[in-house]
Amino acid sequence: MNANRIACPILHHPTDPKYAESIRQFQGCPTIAVTPKGRIYMGWYSGGWREPHMDNYSLLVKSDDGGKTWSDPLIIIPSSKELMVHTLDIQLWTAPDGKLHLFWVQNNVIYALPGHWHGWVTPVVEEYYMNDITHAEWVMVCDDPDADDPVFSEPRCIDKGFMRCKPTVLESGRHLYFNYAQDAPGYEYSITDDGGKTFRHMIGPKKIDNVFDEGMAYQKKDGSVRLFLRTETGRIGETVSYDEGETWTEAKPGDIVSPATRFYVSRTPSGNVLLVRNDHETIRKNMTVCLSEDDGETWKYQRCIDEREGLSYPDADFHDGKIYLTYDRERMGAKEILFLTFTEDDLKDPGWKPEIRIVSKP
Repeated sequence: MNANRIACPILHHPTDPKYAESIRQFQGCPTIAVTPKGRIYMGWYSGGWREPHMDNYSLLVKSDDGGKTWSDPLIIIPSSKELMVHTLDIQLWTAPDGKLHLFWVQNNVIYALPGHWHGWVTPVVEEYYMNDITHAEWVMVCDDPDADDPVFSEPRCIDKGFMRCKPTVLESGRHLYFNYAQDAPGYEYSITDDGGKTFRHMIGPKKIDNVFDEGMAYQKKDGSVRLFLRTETGRIGETVSYDEGETWTEAKPGDIVSPATRFYVSRTPSGNVLLVRNDHETIRKNMTVCLSEDDGETWKYQRCIDEREGLSYPDADFHDGKIYLTYDRERMGAKEILFLTFTEDDLKDPGWKPEIRIVSKP
């Protein structure tokens, strides 16, 4: 089993036509990060005709003009049939020191006869049985992401689990990584107190009914850590830690409406709290941006920026007073990777109309 031992190939500036945008049958799950000088990086995963598939790959692009135009893929990380490892779900994060972290997930596969789904998370896709729901989280780091030719470190497996959100940085300097194994009874995560050199793997409270945890947290002004969790209940789940992630309260569905899908939550540079979610209990529609000025107790400003169906997986970053947001639309239909920028004042302005751009559409 190689998923946590050997990285899939890292292809720099690939030219193989099989990665061309025009032939992609599936793409989605975007992520975004902005550098200290304002360069925008985005990533998502594609390849094959669906997810999961052994032709899936993660890709990285950049923009130096505020998102008006985008580069060809700088990096592609393909699944490896030689290693029998499937790769998926890139996640980008600009750390407080300005370094760009490129995370992705690997899991093991085995050969199987063509068949059908064996439960939600262990499908047979063509001849591959994707039964590894422990996963392995990998990372490469770019020390100077504003360089003309950015250079990334050698890939490193940091822990088991599946991470689809940016790490949370606490006031003490501790980082919380919410990488999880789907077969664990409790919410899993990792703690690092040395900037990602070493990790402690942790198990939190018992899971609420769900398939994908996809937790994301922010630190409240009283020092506690509020963790939001994906659930199947029509509400975002919640748990709180009062000791910087060592222990947590019982996880329960909260009051915030959301279908079973990823959301985004973070404190903004101004000190407010940003939440991006689908405003519906069961359908991935109504992508809504929420802003709280009272530490997440209430969400005074809520703006639906896109009412269509098939919208999911928002990710955001901040730079120079702006919020940079991405999400996808219809991964096997429209196959759109979407992007927009706005400010907190825009959210407060009843007359604001979001300008949504298409980054990629085969």
